[in-house]
Parts: sequence; structure tokens; C-alpha cells
Amino acid sequence: MPLRTKQERRKAGLFPSQDVDVATALELLDWSWYRFSRSTEALEPAVVRRVLEALDPARPSAPLPGKAPSARDQDRRRAAALFLHAAVDTTNDASLARSWSAAVEALKIFESQYAWGSKQKAARLAHVRADPQLVEACRAAAVGVQRVPLELLAVLVMEGSEGSADALMPHVERALKNELELEPLAQLVRYAANTKAMSALVSVVETALEASRGDSKAMALATKLGIASGKRFRVEARVTGTGGASFWIDVDSTRPGAGYRGWVHEAATRGESLVSEDGEACAELDAFPRWIGAWARAHSVEWSFDTATTRHLRGPRLTRFLAWLSSGTS
Repeated sequence: MPLRTKQERRKAGLFPSQDVDVATALELLDWSWYRFSRSTEALEPAVVRRVLEALDPARPSAPLPGKAPSARDQDRRRAAALFLHAAVDTTNDASLARSWSAAVEALKIFESQYAWGSKQKAARLAHVRADPQLVEACRAAAVGVQRVPLELLAVLVMEGSEGSADALMPHVERALKNELELEPLAQLVRYAANTKAMSALVSVVETALEASRGDSKAMALATKLGIASGKRFRVEARVTGTGGASFWIDVDSTRPGAGYRGWVHEAATRGESLVSEDGEACAELDAFPRWIGAWARAHSVEWSFDTATTRHLRGPRLTRFLAWLSSGTS
């Protein structure tokens, strides 16, 4: 049965443009660029103008009721505001409708779920890159905000001009000082245009990345175990235990910091904890077997390493890794 009233549609999480006022639009924007775009793509020009006025980058963002905006939330709102103001032509209602439709379609693309290496992702980003006004809007957002979606930066990498390289430069400079930002930025390399400006930028990123990976704790472990191969080492393993307990570990030489992520799950309390962080957890990769062994003893759990579900390694290399993983249980 169709949902006829505004209240019925909202209760179901549906926000067609006919229901969207300025306050709802801003709430949806803070929730998801994709949902905002789906719900505002058919707004009347008069409402679009009011939304743009509320998103004036010169004005402070109004937080959601009962929610103190984080720095990331503020960055997302400001990035969208800068992008929309640069992308939308408000000369008349016809140009506004056309450019608004293109702009919110781009916001949807920035939050699309296609994998980075997929043809679909590349095709969607190329669609944005083909519109000079949207490229200029990407530059405005990239220059004005520290944290923007990688997809938005990918458009600039694909376009490849000196103007786009200049807009990307602050992001590269920050990444050179913080390896946590370097790996994500390196994902853009696959989209780089074959231009002088972009080739120079890519060279800087790749040189820094190679140096960073040389200090990788994951690669150091693989070398110590004699299972390193090539420039990258990665292995995932999920191990179950008695009583429904389990843990998962993802070791990756491209991951900064500890070089791994791990989770442990206790079935009795349905408790799930991130292991690879500070505090009571295990911040050092080398210590993980001892940590997971001690956790098992404290919770009266026995791990079944023989039935581990694994990815990325096989054969003797996997056998050696699992032997290391189980070394803390003896």
C-alpha cells in the first residue's frame, strides 16, 4: 500500500523532494550526502535558493538538535557547501535547475559504494570530471576543507591540470607529515592523468609511500617469519573458539601505525572489542599472539587454529603464520 502522508513517508525513512524543506535538507546533508541528493534533486528553484542561502560558506553551520558536531561533521558540511555554491549557476531558474541536478548527482557519486579498482567507480568519477563546472567546484572544496571524500580528490587527479594539482597540494603536504593520511591518498594514484603537473605530484606521493612502507611493522613481522614476498604483505585470519568465541586479525604492510587491526568476540556477553588500539588492548603486532592467548585463558576459551578462515596467504607461508599466531596459547 503506498505511503500517502508526509508523516507516513518520514516514518519509513523516505524523503521525496515534495516533503523537503530547508531544515530537513540540512539534516539529510549531515546524515549522508547520498540521501541529501536523492531527496533534493527535484526541489523547486525557490527551495534550492533557500538551501544555498542556509549553506552559505561564510556563515557558521547550524548543528543538529541535541548533537554537538565533530570536526569531521563540520568539514563534511563545509565541503558540501563550498562544492554546491561553486557548482550551481543561480543566474535564472533554468540554469539553477540544470546545475543543481548535476551538482547533487556528483555528491551521490562521491558516496557511491563501488570498489576503487572497479570500472564502475572510474566511469562515475569520469562523468564528474567531464563537467568543467563540477571540476571547479571540486577545487573549491579541496582548497577550503582539510577532509573531503577521496572521490572528490580523485576527480582532480583525473583532470590533471595545474589548477587541480594546486588544489591537491595541501592534502599531499599534510599526508607527507602524517602517514595515517598517506595511505588513503595513495589510492588516488590509479586515476592520475598523464600530465606533467599530476606526474610530479604522484611521484612525491609514491616516494613518501615507499619510505613509509619500509618502516612497516607488518613487513618486519613477515621478514622475521620468513614469509615476506614482494612489496606488500597481507593476511587475514578468523579463528573460532569454544563457547562461540572468535577473533579476527587483518595484517597489512600498507596500514600505518600498528600494521594490523583485530577484533575479539565473546559470545556469552556478546561483547566485541577492537584489539589493535591503546588502553587495555594490544597496540603492538608482535605481542598479539600473547595477548590473544592471555585473553583465551582469562575467558576459558580454546582457539581452533586448524579451522581458521584465511585470505591472501596459502601453503607453507600460511602454515608458518598460523604457527606464529597460535604461539601465545601454549
